[in-house]
Amino acid sequence: MGKSMQHWNGRQLCAIDTETTGLDPFWHEIVQICILPLDANSLPRKDIPPFYINLIPENPERLEKEAFKKNKLKIDDLVNKGFDRIAAIDMLGDWITKLGLPVTAYGTPKTIIPLGHNYSFDRVFMIKWLGNDLYDTYFHYHFRDTMIAANYINDAAATHAEDVPFSKVGLQWLCNKLDVQSEKAHDALSDCLSTANVYRSLLKKGLIC
Repeated sequence: MGKSMQHWNGRQLCAIDTETTGLDPFWHEIVQICILPLDANSLPRKDIPPFYINLIPENPERLEKEAFKKNKLKIDDLVNKGFDRIAAIDMLGDWITKLGLPVTAYGTPKTIIPLGHNYSFDRVFMIKWLGNDLYDTYFHYHFRDTMIAANYINDAAATHAEDVPFSKVGLQWLCNKLDVQSEKAHDALSDCLSTANVYRSLLKKGLIC
């Protein structure tokens, strides 16, 4: 199976997930990120490991305890073992270079197509971390989203007077409904794997489940 579908024009699909210190991107920040490259069958590429790191929070006093109850991260581990946020940007650039993306006619590399679950949440945090220009350099604006896909399937079913297949559209609910194994919810790598598997299952099932 190839690394890119033909209509992606050489771009790379990657499952992306972040863990943050809270829900407000203007107050909270990313403390864990995973970018998992997928092949044209939405399976993890075996030739390159995911970009999967913890980041040192700049404002640890702002973390919401409820968020850390879910992701099981420990603030002391992040502060002592995480990566500097600026250095991590350079690491990301080096990792993207290793993807070996084709170069456009203008001499710039092709971009990553993000695949997320409720990706608009992750996207705004990533833009805050990377800045608009660098984000746009690395990531394409036509992202895929399993939450949007599930809602679309529900709407399509309702339009045909059929029962909606997903009474909830949270990632873990979709995993359970689609028999997708989820080993460690709210860990960025585990959630990327779950998102990729849910997306692949939705693609196989078609528009109506």
